[in-house]
Amino acid sequence: MSSGNIEDRIMQLEQKVRQLESISRPGMNAQPWWERVAGAFKDDQVYAAAMKLGAEMRKADQPEVAGE
Repeated sequence: MSSGNIEDRIMQLEQKVRQLESISRPGMNAQPWWERVAGAFKDDQVYAAAMKLGAEMRKADQPEVAGE
């Protein structure tokens, strides 16, 4: 591997780290990431169905309580 190739790879990694840092630091962005994506699945039937199935799976995994 040539040293130029390693230097390029290091530069690419440093760019990725900067991107990740900007995502994980809400103070650097106007809004935290979760506020930017909030509502992204509004009125999405596929998402609603997935959430319903997930709730059913979680409920099925709960132990049964005597008397129910």
